[in-house]
Amino acid sequence: MKGIKGVGKRSGPGRVAATMAGLVLACGSLLGSVVVQMDLEGLVAGADTIVQGRAEAVYSQWDSERRVIYTYISIGVDEVLKGESRRSLLIKQLGGSVGSLVMTVSGMPGFDVGAGVIVFLEDSGNGTFQIVGLNQGKYVIAEDSAISNVTGVDLLNPKTGLLSGASVVNKVPLEEFKNKIRELVR
Repeated sequence: MKGIKGVGKRSGPGRVAATMAGLVLACGSLLGSVVVQMDLEGLVAGADTIVQGRAEAVYSQWDSERRVIYTYISIGVDEVLKGESRRSLLIKQLGGSVGSLVMTVSGMPGFDVGAGVIVFLEDSGNGTFQIVGLNQGKYVIAEDSAISNVTGVDLLNPKTGLLSGASVVNKVPLEEFKNKIRELVR
C-alpha cells in the first residue's frame, strides 16, 4: 500500500517531534493544568515581591466586558522579604464566583480572610500582583510553620520531564523558611 506524499512518511527527529507534540496535546486535555514544578530558588527568582501578611479581604467580580470573573485578595503586609516596602497589596487571579456562577481554575490558590500567608508575587504593572507558579507560590502560616499545599495541577519536573499528578505538601519551620528566602534574595 502506497502512502500519500508528505503524510506518514516522516522519519528521524521530525517524526519524533511530531509524535511528542501530538502526545502533549492529547495528554494536556486529559490531565488538566500542567505547571512547571518550581523549587524555592525558582519561586524567589520568579518573584518581584515576596511578603508575609494576612488576607484582609477576598472578593470576586466580572471584568469590564463581563466575560471573565477575577478574584481579588487584599493582603495586609507584615514583612517584606523581597521588593518594595508596603503596607498592603492586591492580588488579582482568574476565577471566582459572582452570584450563582462559579468559574474555577485548576491550581489557583484559595485564600481565607484572616489567614497568615507568605506569597511569591509578580507585579502585573496595573496595581495588582499575580501569584508565581499558581498555588506553588502560596504558603499558609500555621503553628510557626510555612505550609505549601500544591493540588489541582500536574507538575512537570523540568529536570526529568516527568509529570506528577500527586498533591505535594511541604511544611517548613517559619523562621527557617524566611531565612532561606532572605539568603536567596541576596
